[in-house]
Amino acid sequence: MTEKPENRKTITIKINGNDRPFQNKETNRQSAERKDSEESKAANPLPEKSVEEVAAGSEAIEDESFDWILPNEDESDDIKEFQLQQAPNKKQSKLPKKIQKGSKRNLSKGMVASIFFAVFFAVVLGTGFGFVLLKMVDTDKTANAVNNSAAPTQSSGTDSDKQAAAGTVAATKGEISTFVVQYGVYTTKASADSEFNKLSEKGIIAQKVPVDGKTAIYLGVAAELDSAKNMKTDKEADGVASSPYAKEMIFAGGDAGKVSEAEKQFLDAAPAVYSAASNALTSAYADGSISDDTVKKLEEQQNALDKLKISDFKDGAVKKAAENLAAGVSGAAALSQDGGAAKQEAVQKALLAFLANYVEIGS
Repeated sequence: MTEKPENRKTITIKINGNDRPFQNKETNRQSAERKDSEESKAANPLPEKSVEEVAAGSEAIEDESFDWILPNEDESDDIKEFQLQQAPNKKQSKLPKKIQKGSKRNLSKGMVASIFFAVFFAVVLGTGFGFVLLKMVDTDKTANAVNNSAAPTQSSGTDSDKQAAAGTVAATKGEISTFVVQYGVYTTKASADSEFNKLSEKGIIAQKVPVDGKTAIYLGVAAELDSAKNMKTDKEADGVASSPYAKEMIFAGGDAGKVSEAEKQFLDAAPAVYSAASNALTSAYADGSISDDTVKKLEEQQNALDKLKISDFKDGAVKKAAENLAAGVSGAAALSQDGGAAKQEAVQKALLAFLANYVEIGS
């Protein structure tokens, strides 16, 4: 009994964990040889016994034989090439591409989100800074509007009515030279106030004026030294305790700061206006009257002061000085009609107050 070829056991060598196709090739070759052998037997029949012996012998040989099936170098190269072209490797090679595409997609989304938030915060910050700057600009505009509204409103008319806003023009004050009846000079304000109050209680006209860091008390002014000396004698007769004395006094000029155009015009004219009023007062004190020319000059000075609109002045010291000087000028002009002692004292009081205010301008 012969064994079928498909029932025979064979030894197969696996390379790299894969079955080699050599078994199939060997089986086909054996099938072809068996087919040729059968055809040969049909052509040359042998005795049945011989056939069995031959079969037994071949079976023994086949049972004892042992074939190693090894791939040759050419086949190994083909196999390597075949392994590189296998489908699993292609899938593996495609997988990173998908992953890369996915990473690009994820990266693009991340970049878009980052750009969006960067632009958003930039817009928010820019808007915030814009509001802050706008607030500051509005505040400045409001402050300017307040300053402009503080300036006096001028109506259209003559050039003297057109005044600049307060504090826009640099001005200086001129020097004023006059003669005074001085009561005393005090190093402390308290002592000056004490003496001034004593004089006021007696009804004596007096004025405190700051001079070189001290406080002087003046009893009157005059345009001439002789008139000042005569006035000193009269003051002593009025019951002044200490002996006053007449002297020349120069009130220095200097920087007056920033003022309006009208205030500057007043400061420029103040020394001449004071001189005219002082001369009229001295004439009235000496003769009891003033000349027509002096009256005319005083009236011109008074008209000039009225056109400056002193009531609209913004600088406190300048405004007080202008008001007192205007009062002295108008009072001096009125001495032509009434040159009595009471009218003269009113002019003295106004001119002394003007000098005290004039010293404070620009200080």
